[in-house]
Amino acid sequence: MLSVIQLIAAHSDAVILIICGLSTAALAVLLASIARRLWFAPRQDAIEEPNKLAEVVHGSLLAFSVFVLALMLADVRVNLGRADDAVSREGSYIARLDRDLASLGGSEAEAARKALRDYVGAVTRDEWHSLSTEDAGLSASADRALAALVLQVRKVAAEQPDSASSLRGLLDRLEEYRQGRLETATKSVPGIFWWMILVFLLGAMLMNGRFYLSRAALALIAAHMGAIGMVLGLIIVMDEPFRGETSISSARVSQAIKSRQ
Repeated sequence: MLSVIQLIAAHSDAVILIICGLSTAALAVLLASIARRLWFAPRQDAIEEPNKLAEVVHGSLLAFSVFVLALMLADVRVNLGRADDAVSREGSYIARLDRDLASLGGSEAEAARKALRDYVGAVTRDEWHSLSTEDAGLSASADRALAALVLQVRKVAAEQPDSASSLRGLLDRLEEYRQGRLETATKSVPGIFWWMILVFLLGAMLMNGRFYLSRAALALIAAHMGAIGMVLGLIIVMDEPFRGETSISSARVSQAIKSRQ
């Protein structure tokens, strides 16, 4: 299931939602038809009678599916929101560090500001891409740029002992938010949730075969399961904070420096 998510995450959000909706609707109609032909139709007399057990089983499968989907959707929405907020705060700390260095003046402070711009460039150019890959990780160029930034800021702190604590604190915050980006990029819905959804939905699709499958019934089944499929697509879209159309932009990080140039 994860490989399927990674495969279609490269498409636009609309394409993902349409693919998930149509494929789920088509699968539901197919399984309902197969179940009707192989299992329910030979027992027509028994099926036409009120069957409370079948109703309970069918309703429970759909309820469990909706419940698990709601948990997954809430989880990915929170993860995406936290990642988005963290990037905004990271940009504010970058702007503050640049402002403090500019206020100190001197050749070492200017060298540190240049190192900060190099770091921001490496993050927005290379690290954002590395976070969007299948094996998300921090980029080596950003590692080198951060090491150079730390070295230059330490030189400034040695010349400006009154500002040393503040500068070191800002550097620590930048490193924390950088690590946080990696954590949110690698956090995804556990595979067991996808398997649970698959089992529940397949069961509900098969149970649709207990109804007489007129054209109207097939259309209702397709619409119902297609809507659930679109929710699955929404989860897929939001489960990748740094990949796809609905991804976190690096603009707030880059603009933190550009706004002060």
